[in-house]
Amino acid sequence: MFSKQATFVTALLESALAVAIGMGVLLVPMSILWLAENDASIDWMVAYRTAADFWLAAHGVHIVVPAGKIAGILTPDFMISLVPLSLSAIVAYVAYRLGKRIAATPVMWPGWVASIGAYFGFSLLITTSAHTDVAFPVEAQGVFQPALLFGLVLIASSLFAEPMDLGVANLPEAAERELVRDWARRRAAKLNWVVAAVWRPALIAGTAVTAGLLALSALSLALLLAFNWIDVIRLYEGLQLTLLGGIMVTLGQIGLLPNLVIYGADWFTGAGFVLGSGSLVSPLGSQLGPLPSMPVLAALPPGQLSFGMVALVVPVVLAFVCTLGVRKYADLIRFEFASATSAAISLGLSIGVVAAFEMALLNLIASGGIGPGRFQEVGGNWWLVGGVVFVEVAVMATLAAFFSAKPEAPDQEIIQRARQPRTRLEPAQRAADSQGER
Repeated sequence: MFSKQATFVTALLESALAVAIGMGVLLVPMSILWLAENDASIDWMVAYRTAADFWLAAHGVHIVVPAGKIAGILTPDFMISLVPLSLSAIVAYVAYRLGKRIAATPVMWPGWVASIGAYFGFSLLITTSAHTDVAFPVEAQGVFQPALLFGLVLIASSLFAEPMDLGVANLPEAAERELVRDWARRRAAKLNWVVAAVWRPALIAGTAVTAGLLALSALSLALLLAFNWIDVIRLYEGLQLTLLGGIMVTLGQIGLLPNLVIYGADWFTGAGFVLGSGSLVSPLGSQLGPLPSMPVLAALPPGQLSFGMVALVVPVVLAFVCTLGVRKYADLIRFEFASATSAAISLGLSIGVVAAFEMALLNLIASGGIGPGRFQEVGGNWWLVGGVVFVEVAVMATLAAFFSAKPEAPDQEIIQRARQPRTRLEPAQRAADSQGER
């Protein structure tokens, strides 16, 4: 049996390990680069502060760069707000695993307090030690935001994920999980009948549309990099990097790969994305200004694509296929709705709302500023992408819902008979009916 003290100490140590893993992934290569290519004028703390800034940026903390010279060029002050989502995924996965361990304990709140408290303490330490005149994190965000995000993933995982097998049989269910489960059951029982019938198939189909867009975007990005490998090599050569410098640039681009995949999904919707204010990359055509020498940008499509409009078919086809695919989850819709039109519109609009919300949320997370001036705008416009996805998905999902959510004929006959007014039978007719029954 786990005691509260044991849960507290274990969660405290594992949260410290989570911070060590996140910082170690960044600090180790930075330290190797410092050892191999450093001159005597650069202190190791430069490598540490760089790793700390990346770690904080992975938690959504903004990094302020004061006005000064960068590579000999005078630049105004700016803010780095682009989140490297690959690093964020590592942090989220570690929090998710720790939440599953806490879920296996009889009482979870000591683990929550210890984990969030430890993460808060390390965030305070890292934010304070990373402050320098060259670049520094926004202090309020750096102190509180990492612990908040880590704690949200941790608590959600411990409440809803399958508890981790700790090798101890017949452990009692945590009281917190039972309370949340009972609350969710009561709320589900009070849901409006339309919401109760629609929410599950809409969530499945809408999420499938979003996942399909991301998967196709990732595949397209890989193919474009493979086809344009000569341009990628030329950009690497233009940077004139050493071997370790090239490795660091590659690792930095890997940190931004999920962001690029989300931008590719925006491209397939037709809304497109920007790489600096005044630019646009979309199927209708690309308008680009000066770009940073990042080799991964060799995957950008050319200025004008003759087949660009074909990309707009992707979300429409995904919406149609995914809506047809949720037929087995739409039994409640077919039972509750009497009209095929009302059932199709309700399900189609709901799928559009789910897909639009998810794509808008992804763009809010993946977009931001990465440099001075025009590079304060990088990524997709969340409200524009959400609106375009809603229109594209909702229309086609509604058409497909006429097949996947159409009320069944027996149910319609029962409802129609129930709605027909009852007529009074004459005594002779009632006697004849009784005689026929006997």
